Amino acid sequence: MIDAWINGKGPFNMAIDTGAGATILAPRVAMAAGVVVNSGQTHRIAGLSGILNSKTANRISIRSLAIGDRENVLPSNGSTLTADIFPRDVDGVIDPTESYSPLGYVIDFSRREISSFDPSLNPLRLDQAPIDGAVVSWLHEAAGRRPYVRLDDGQKALLDTGSEFGLALRDDRTMRPREGNSASRYRPVNDVGGGTITARRVAPITVAIGSLALQNIPTDLVSGLETGAPVLLGRAALRPFRIRFDPVNRLIEIAPAHAPGYHPDR
Repeated sequence: MIDAWINGKGPFNMAIDTGAGATILAPRVAMAAGVVVNSGQTHRIAGLSGILNSKTANRISIRSLAIGDRENVLPSNGSTLTADIFPRDVDGVIDPTESYSPLGYVIDFSRREISSFDPSLNPLRLDQAPIDGAVVSWLHEAAGRRPYVRLDDGQKALLDTGSEFGLALRDDRTMRPREGNSASRYRPVNDVGGGTITARRVAPITVAIGSLALQNIPTDLVSGLETGAPVLLGRAALRPFRIRFDPVNRLIEIAPAHAPGYHPDR
């Protein structure tokens, strides 16, 4: 979560969500900030269940988006919507791929920081991986710029800081919860489309992204997903890492937080 100012108004309590695909404001925030609603440009929002939210999302135009303090204005407004899909304590989500463009950005979970860098000056390179980390291709989806990576089993996984899951896999009943492990019980999860999926936490597993092995990461098996729903790497799996996103060269660097050789001002 981060403080944000829209058109100089705020602060509002916004989530950094790399899986959103757009910056989305609650209607009360859009009204308070005096944003312009683009008439006739509406969207429907679907969650992991595939159910479409009955509430319409409207495309909006904003003059400025700042985070951290009122003067720290981000370079791009990108794709921006307003939709009534948030609880009262969340004012919206910011998709950093949209709002930092054309800059890259770094999410450091251990420091609770998000920062930017200029890929034209400091690009990521496949042959310059950090110590104990990896640089891998940023796989785009057919429509959109959300960050996907390729796992060692061939599956594409979405790096989704807006998700509370760890490694979220479709529940095909081949992985059984440990006996007596209460954490493996099914729990309902509401998605942004208004649907409900169920998840169960199972024994952690190890997967690899490029040369980096993510060992013993929290793993969730999810039921009720729509066909084609992606594998997710959510916050529970990403917390041990510092992740650098380079949208220009379409590369992503993943390294243990504060790994040797890390220079925040690189």
